[in-house]
Amino acid sequence: MLNQYGEQAWERVLKRSGVPDDSFLTMRSYDDAVTYQLAHAAADELNIDVQSALKAFGVHWVEHTLPSSYETLARAAGGDMLQFLGNLNALHDRISSTFIDYLPPEFEVKHLPDGRVEVIYISTRVGLTPFVEGLLIGLSDRFEQRVDIHEINPLPVSEGEKTAFIITLS
Repeated sequence: MLNQYGEQAWERVLKRSGVPDDSFLTMRSYDDAVTYQLAHAAADELNIDVQSALKAFGVHWVEHTLPSSYETLARAAGGDMLQFLGNLNALHDRISSTFIDYLPPEFEVKHLPDGRVEVIYISTRVGLTPFVEGLLIGLSDRFEQRVDIHEINPLPVSEGEKTAFIITLS
């Protein structure tokens, strides 16, 4: 958001959210409430819905946080989007070894008979499916590989969140 809308917009979002600007220490996790507070404040500031704000956060994470904080790990995860998706769990395992209080999601990647790909997102956290959608869009841009998201289907789970994304890479 900072890069797209500027410092003043980010300051207004922080003020609206009540989240202190020093909340984002490197190599520490922060409570999901912070994410949701920021998403709601950004949605209000930009006059969009919260899901769109979370999706934009996902795109931003790939475009800015990934290259500035995790580029070496990202390069090791694969040279194209499909390789990268297949190595997401290994990437999260590496991050978990140094990231305090980190509860990584899991991803299952399945090739469907019709050529599409099913990416299943599994997390103990709730409400971040739009963020993952943004990640997929951001990865599409990173790898210069178009992705069409055909379906986003919530799957039954006793706790947390589990979502299937049906995509085509071209």
